[in-house]
Amino acid sequence: MAKLTIRRKGHTRKAFTAKRGGKKIKVAKARVNPSTFKISDRGKQGRGPRVVPPLEEGALGGQGFFDRSNEEQEQIVFNRAKEMGERKVVGELRALQVFFKRTDPQKSRRALELSKKVAGSFKDRQKVSYPEGFGKKQ
Repeated sequence: MAKLTIRRKGHTRKAFTAKRGGKKIKVAKARVNPSTFKISDRGKQGRGPRVVPPLEEGALGGQGFFDRSNEEQEQIVFNRAKEMGERKVVGELRALQVFFKRTDPQKSRRALELSKKVAGSFKDRQKVSYPEGFGKKQ
């Protein structure tokens, strides 16, 4: 198991009254020193941070994708979805949506809008009903 380093800041603890063996004891205000120690990681295996893989260079027509017209953006996205598959393109657009969420909300909203358009247009290409699945023809 991995070892984690814990660093605790020093602080001033307030005075309080403690119950010890049925007696009330007053504990004075005190300074708690900073400390550093190691513990073994108690987290469940495989539950680490989710890291978004880096986007390919020029994936959506290179830099300036959001500077182009809306029609041009849609054309690029749909052509790429036909080539690479709808799920990959939607994933790239959702990643851009998250990356731009705080820095450029307008681009973030546009990426979400495009991802919904792509996901909606490629839906039901091959219908799969619940009990049958792909195996049986309807």
